[in-house]
Amino acid sequence: MIADLHVHTKLSSDSNVAPEQYLEFAKTSGRGLGAICFTEHRLFPNDVEVERQYAELADRFQIAIFKGIEADTDLGHLLLFGVNAEVMRRFDLTARMLKSDSLIEVIHHEGGVAIPAHPFRDSGYGSRLDALLSRHGAAIGAVEVLNGQNSIEENRRAEDAALKLGLTAVGGSDAHFATAKWFMTVATEFERDVKTVEQMCAEIRAGRARPYVFPDPLD
Repeated sequence: MIADLHVHTKLSSDSNVAPEQYLEFAKTSGRGLGAICFTEHRLFPNDVEVERQYAELADRFQIAIFKGIEADTDLGHLLLFGVNAEVMRRFDLTARMLKSDSLIEVIHHEGGVAIPAHPFRDSGYGSRLDALLSRHGAAIGAVEVLNGQNSIEENRRAEDAALKLGLTAVGGSDAHFATAKWFMTVATEFERDVKTVEQMCAEIRAGRARPYVFPDPLD
């Protein structure tokens, strides 16, 4: 199953794309996207209307929709999946410079995953992955090694670090626009189908995920 773990909509301040536009693009492309994760900057939408909209779109396009967040921490951007009431009680996810150590531990304890986003681009995570792994163990078990907006060198450094440290490698487009330059470029391939964000977190924690590059649409 192919899932894009890093997508922004108009709920993020630097995008004006409606969720439906990504799903229409994915369906029209015919390249088998099975799930999309909306990871807004410093926002985890938790209202009934958003849930209703996502459920309707998932049913209409037959593509699973999962919610995450691209949190702003003291080391850089951190993708969080499995956010629940306890995580929201402990942290103001709209804040900047959240304490990464606490956030990583709490999200892991709650069954979720914390994934450093583009760790070698505008981030302090890349140079600290070894130390973070020593300090947090399995709580920092995955890293984004393919980011659609990274340079080849930035992705290569992340891939090398994941291989060296034994971290689960994942990918995401980091899309802010529903165009071929931004979306359906890279993603994550799961060994099993995932129907809920909880199942997705379990698969990442078990290491049953790998980065995926979409074939060129002209091929």
